[in-house]
Amino acid sequence: MDVLTKEQRRKNMKAIKNKGTKIEKLLANTLWNKGYRYRKNNKKILGTPDLTFNKYKIAIFCDGEFFHGKNWEFQKYRIKTNTEFWHKKIEHNIERDKLINETLLRDGWKVIRFWGEEIKKNPDLCACKIEQEIEKRKMLKYSEFRKKLNIDPLKDVDNLQAFVTHYLQNLQDIAAPYFQEPAITYLNKLDINRQIKLNFNWDIPFPSSKNPKFKFIDLFAGIGGIRLGYQKVGGKCVFSSENNKFAKVTYEANFGEVPFGDITLIDEKSIPDHDVLLAGFPCQPFSIAGVSKKNSLGRETGFLDKTQGTLFFDIARILKEKRPKAFMLENVKNLLSHDKGKTFKVIYNTLDKLNYSLHFQVIDGKHFVPQHRERIIIVGFNKEIFNGNEKFNFPKLSDKKRAIKEILEKNPDNKYTLSDKLWNYLQNYAARHKAKGNGFGYGLTDLDGVSRTLSARYYKDGSEILIPQEGLNPRRLTPRECAKLQGFPDNFIIPVSDNQAYRQFGNSVVTPLINAVAIQVVNVLNNING
Repeated sequence: MDVLTKEQRRKNMKAIKNKGTKIEKLLANTLWNKGYRYRKNNKKILGTPDLTFNKYKIAIFCDGEFFHGKNWEFQKYRIKTNTEFWHKKIEHNIERDKLINETLLRDGWKVIRFWGEEIKKNPDLCACKIEQEIEKRKMLKYSEFRKKLNIDPLKDVDNLQAFVTHYLQNLQDIAAPYFQEPAITYLNKLDINRQIKLNFNWDIPFPSSKNPKFKFIDLFAGIGGIRLGYQKVGGKCVFSSENNKFAKVTYEANFGEVPFGDITLIDEKSIPDHDVLLAGFPCQPFSIAGVSKKNSLGRETGFLDKTQGTLFFDIARILKEKRPKAFMLENVKNLLSHDKGKTFKVIYNTLDKLNYSLHFQVIDGKHFVPQHRERIIIVGFNKEIFNGNEKFNFPKLSDKKRAIKEILEKNPDNKYTLSDKLWNYLQNYAARHKAKGNGFGYGLTDLDGVSRTLSARYYKDGSEILIPQEGLNPRRLTPRECAKLQGFPDNFIIPVSDNQAYRQFGNSVVTPLINAVAIQVVNVLNNING
């Protein structure tokens, strides 16, 4: 039996099309009585929000549970009449709301949505949430302050921008002294030191937690995919490092922090104390030259000597100096077999001698996103704290089937469609290799299945993941689709060119996979803290 009668449905449909629904009026009156003035149903703003505060770029929507699909995966089965019509209509509304949110967020708006029952139950609490956002937006904005700071990660060759942004991010934290002297010097030169005492509105997509549960550092940070996963479970980043200047641009745009540059030039003693070390480090072979030379001279060989000259060495020396409670390292699956297994053996033995108990597993990103992407995750816990009894488990993997069509845009720009010249080249290239018995070639993706692994070379021709189009040549993914394929949130800012974006997302991580591991790591930390 249908939940509502046809007459009730008709009245609701009529009401939803009119301005000033009961829930909207209730919230509006509550705000008015508190002295707030707003604009109602501003058609100039995408989605015609029920209420807007244009000065603060706050858009408020009062959503009815039925028409906007609250708990839709459950509620859709309760509709017993005209099912196809209602399913299509409500799912369209859900997609429209999502698109409105994404677009407004990218344009700098704060979108606040309330369910009707929320407003009916406690309009004062809803008004309080809006008040808090207004007060936050009255503060000195980072986006405005960064202009006075002349922040441009492309030009931060001496790490001064890294020092000042790290300092501002940690003003209320014991990590601040690690960055204070260079930061204050930089601020004094710009004659704006006095302003840093103000409370910042970090108007960036992913501000740090004000009340963090733990602290971490982000090495070989890329564009912050690992940071997202750990920040989401209550962590605060107190130090980041990334050597690619274009990746720094994307990182700063999303986190309000310019990462430090070449980690090999940074003294481990200058890095703040932290609970968890995070790193997605490059896979490199280990040379035995240095070890052989020491042996020939009769000198004792230290356990770090085998890693000298690789970027893993920098991870090891920081672990040795700072002794965090835990670490998580991410790398390609081939790390296990690299250099006939010697590379992983050196890494494992080095971490073991640093007195960390180790857990590792190859996990496929297809359990989280519609992409086949196998990566090894190595997690370690400090034996001096946990005594090897941390009871850590990797996350259980969902069997839910993913489909790449979930992340595709409806109307991508024509520029992403392959030219006749490129498409003919890829087909001929594949045919030549097929004739030789090789498997090289383009990947025309099954829209109901998962894609191949997105790589950093995707910018060249997009051949590993091509999207079929009826009546047209296939197309490559858009940068936003690449972001979604890696599980990045819709409000993640992409401030770089398409080519750079393809490189960055191809080098990044499946963020929900990292988040799932982070939950398990934090569970262990909470047990020892508790």
